[in-house]
Amino acid sequence: MASSNHWWLALGAHAYLRRDTRGIAGLLPHIKGQKVLKKNFLTLKNKRVGNKETNRTLARKQAYLILPELEYIYRANLRSHQKFQKRNFCSWIKNEINKPLTPVNQLATAANMCCIVEQHHSVRWWLDQLKKMQS
Repeated sequence: MASSNHWWLALGAHAYLRRDTRGIAGLLPHIKGQKVLKKNFLTLKNKRVGNKETNRTLARKQAYLILPELEYIYRANLRSHQKFQKRNFCSWIKNEINKPLTPVNQLATAANMCCIVEQHHSVRWWLDQLKKMQS
């Protein structure tokens, strides 16, 4: 029974299923119970066919492919006294990938990686992608 129905309708539906029309069960709402039961059957629905790869999965794949090249560019631009830190690297990617005419943006657009260029991913998202590469 649906949660919006009350106990009186549930008893009426139960009496309708048992075909019990004598005595006190005859006073129960059989017709309303029948209507409730008609709408209560489960049916099979076909799954809608959609894209096999969503933008989310494409962006993850593209990040997996481009991260080694971006790390090479980032390390080449680091000063000698600076250490490589993942958080700084990911914030650099976030800042540089959406700016036109930067080497990062040109590399990504030349490789046709539109999912990571057009979407503004957070530093945390880039950190997660980097972490998945290392495991």
